[in-house]
Amino acid sequence: MRYTIVTPTICRQSLLRLCGSIDSQTQSDWEHLIVVDMPHDTLTKGQRQVITSIPSKQNRSYFYCDRRHSNYGHTCRHQVWEHARGDYILYVDDDDYFADRDALGVLDSVTEPWAVFPILRHGKVFFHLPPRSGKTGTGMFMHKREIGRWPNLDSYEADGSFVEKLKQRYKYQAVGCRPVVVQPKSSFGISNTESWFGSMLVKQVNLWHRVRYYAKVLSALRTGGR
Repeated sequence: MRYTIVTPTICRQSLLRLCGSIDSQTQSDWEHLIVVDMPHDTLTKGQRQVITSIPSKQNRSYFYCDRRHSNYGHTCRHQVWEHARGDYILYVDDDDYFADRDALGVLDSVTEPWAVFPILRHGKVFFHLPPRSGKTGTGMFMHKREIGRWPNLDSYEADGSFVEKLKQRYKYQAVGCRPVVVQPKSSFGISNTESWFGSMLVKQVNLWHRVRYYAKVLSALRTGGR
């Protein structure tokens, strides 16, 4: 199998749009692993309806976490790696979608251990070279399954940490093509994390994580000094 597409989700309506864009791909050598970031028995009626509205496919599988992690899907991506069968893994969030029917097909040229490609972000083409933390995130790269596993971190920048690790260890391929993934500013009237409000919220959450981290370090130093 060529591709494994990984999607963490809390069962938003936008997941249906993503699944539709995957199902319409002319390149059919893929599997789609949907990881619901909560136990199955805690889903609301609306969330269950989203799941049941997704067309049934033999190459689409569902996984449910034992609890909601609320860490931007990082634990979901980390855990589902054990079930991936594709040569390459892509990560497409549930509020994003493939740009056109040939999006996966243009990635067939990739032969290196990992690759980066353009996306359409907020209506503009986004493609940063060389790839790096803060500029290359979820939905902007893919990698061979055996060379890395998504980090199980609480930090919003876990994708950047993963990209830096890949860059240090492996040669990458820059795919010069039209945008592969679309990252809209909002989906069904709800702002995505890339929107202004979402970005401000993310900054506040990141600050909280940093404060918590340094508090733990300080506490450890004090304990060690006794």
